[in-house]
Amino acid sequence: MSGEGVSNPADLAGVTASLATILAVVQDTNADLVVVDANVDDILAVTNALPTLTTALGSATTTVLNTEYNLYINNTPLGVYKPILLKVWMLNHTATETIVLRPYYRLTNAGVWVEQDEVTVAGLPAEEEIDIELAPTRWGVRVTIERTAGTAREYPWEVFYEI
Repeated sequence: MSGEGVSNPADLAGVTASLATILAVVQDTNADLVVVDANVDDILAVTNALPTLTTALGSATTTVLNTEYNLYINNTPLGVYKPILLKVWMLNHTATETIVLRPYYRLTNAGVWVEQDEVTVAGLPAEEEIDIELAPTRWGVRVTIERTAGTAREYPWEVFYEI
């Protein structure tokens, strides 16, 4: 028996209905993924726009009496610059030193430096560090240090700013 002439077609109605159900689920899932993808793009845009706090550090030595030295300077920011805080460590400072810290800002492009404030530290400070709050600027910021009495000392510093 070879099976010639036997016709036994399969009933695919159930399979077709199952495939239609699966296709509907896939289409609904794709629509949901489009919404999720749009939400992820919105979240990413917000998180990319959040500022990141970063830092720079260095030191300055007050070699010559009554001479102002740049302790920290951002001479020409690429845009609006938001420095937050400058910390000056007073670890080397003794009772015989007097220093003056002065923050300056430029108010116009390549303009003159305008002093904003002045902090004088005479003798031993109460704290191991002096904190100077800094304001946002478009045209530049610098903080100077001047020794008006005592011996030349090194003053390490660290500045915090947003990028």
